[in-house]
Amino acid sequence: MSDHEKSELEQHLTARNTWVRLVYMLLFGLIFWLGSIVLTLVVVLQFLHMLIAGKANDNLLQFGRQLGIYYRQLIDFLCYADEYQPFPFGAWPEAESGQNKATVKPSAQKKTAKKKAAKQGN
Repeated sequence: MSDHEKSELEQHLTARNTWVRLVYMLLFGLIFWLGSIVLTLVVVLQFLHMLIAGKANDNLLQFGRQLGIYYRQLIDFLCYADEYQPFPFGAWPEAESGQNKATVKPSAQKKTAKKKAAKQGN
């Protein structure tokens, strides 16, 4: 290894920004793990709401979308795809409130049954 390569390696190993980023990465890794618990709770609550009301809860749906965007931001930062530091150092993501309609459609079940019957008949 040449002196130049050793000098360059030493610069990389002693760069303060690299070590500060490691601290952020550890913090965001912990947040990612904790977020999986929150996601599980949202999924269970949404499923229960679907069973009881026959449709998704709009607030949980919106929060789930925001959580998905937040996970994307976390992953991008952790994988060096982006330098943006997500919440709590950046803003909480906003999700577009487009189609918030997730409902159980009995007609879809009938169509699936008809397709299966048609395939078995061939």
